[in-house]
Amino acid sequence: MLQPKTQEEIIAGNPAMYEHFSHVAPSYRHIRLTDPDPILFISEILKDYPRVKAADVGCGAGRYDLLLFQHLNNLHLTCIDVNESMLQQVAEYLTHHQCLRFQTLRANGNDIPLEDHSLDCVFTFNAIHHFDLIQFVRNAVRLLKTNGNIFMYTRLRSQNAGNIWGQYFPFFLEKETRLYEMDEIEETIQSIGGVKVKQVKSFHYQRRATVQQLVEKVHAKHYSTFSLYTEDELKNALAVFQTNLKKAFPHTVEWMDENTLFVLAPTAGCHGQEKI
Repeated sequence: MLQPKTQEEIIAGNPAMYEHFSHVAPSYRHIRLTDPDPILFISEILKDYPRVKAADVGCGAGRYDLLLFQHLNNLHLTCIDVNESMLQQVAEYLTHHQCLRFQTLRANGNDIPLEDHSLDCVFTFNAIHHFDLIQFVRNAVRLLKTNGNIFMYTRLRSQNAGNIWGQYFPFFLEKETRLYEMDEIEETIQSIGGVKVKQVKSFHYQRRATVQQLVEKVHAKHYSTFSLYTEDELKNALAVFQTNLKKAFPHTVEWMDENTLFVLAPTAGCHGQEKI
């Protein structure tokens, strides 16, 4: 069995991706859309918790963390990311918004150095494609108290194919090989043992933008997928993308974005003594 990689090994193995996130960290909350719908769904599940102790793995610049603080009761959050620039951003962002019950931790999703059975929830938003899924879920289960939950919000491969980028941006699907499909996630969870898929919820978002707004998103590399192109590849693909959009949409560009939330829970008998 492969051993979990340390954050240093992950950085060494993909320095370009680490550099990408360091570069976009100051503007990341502005170039990525943040939808409240999954947070509202999660808050309904957790509404009876008087206190929520949780971790957000792959927290990025904290765009979903602020929403968690706004909608969960008495939240105590550990914000985890492998990228130091992102951790600096989330700390500044949450402090600015008077969210003080948090700590930051530099780690990756494969090896989370927190106490066993110490958390009510583990969250990850649009990040599982950066992890080893099996190692992440095993670590998350280890961290959970009895009746805890893992919330994994992600874009599936088929959902990626159906959005504006998958349909009209050249080689976007060929470059983005990290995403999972529904059956892959469900089969992987089933194979791990000690954890089950408790619920699956799909979210659909109607989007509108001008061609110029979409071009600016590419220049800002709002998806890490764009960092997988060479400079010349991205320039040429962007030119074709604009031509494709102008043919397909005479006026405003409209499309549907889709994401999926997986709610996982430990199965009976897989926990020892909890940390209170």
